[in-house]
Amino acid sequence: MATSLGELAPLEGVKRWAFVERALRLRLASALPNGAINVSPAWFVVVDETAYVPLDPTLGDPGQSTTPDARHMEIIDAGGRVSAVIDEGDEISNVRAVQLEGTANQVDDPELVEQLLNLVAEKYFHVGHPHLEYYFSAGAVAARRWYRIIPERVDGWDMRELPQPPIQERLRFPDHVVNGS
Repeated sequence: MATSLGELAPLEGVKRWAFVERALRLRLASALPNGAINVSPAWFVVVDETAYVPLDPTLGDPGQSTTPDARHMEIIDAGGRVSAVIDEGDEISNVRAVQLEGTANQVDDPELVEQLLNLVAEKYFHVGHPHLEYYFSAGAVAARRWYRIIPERVDGWDMRELPQPPIQERLRFPDHVVNGS
């Protein structure tokens, strides 16, 4: 029976959520049944082991150019499914990731939205950041919607936990051994 990465090198519990809270972006995928999958990177914050994603449907330019977030919003609001991957690492020996799969719903509590905005400010911005003023402007905040990811399945793996990466070797005998010459 095959073993998953989450079983081979699990990233669970406190370690999982510490990694998720510090990570800077997730890859959000959304889809309706029999529909195309919409995938894009997104910012996110975590409160009480729950991931929240701010989705901005437009760029805020005079033409109101739409973003991939607009399609995510349509799909989620229509009852579509979501998946998210939060990952880091660039070699097989240092990759770690968490995958969430389930649904999402819109956050309507103004106090929670205010808390989430404060977490975004702390996580992604610094004094003098060139986009700070725009991101927190009344127009951008009013257009933005926050979604809570409600996972039905969570999996995490941390290849750094393994003593060495798993290797599938295929050794071949030299021709003189195989042919008997």
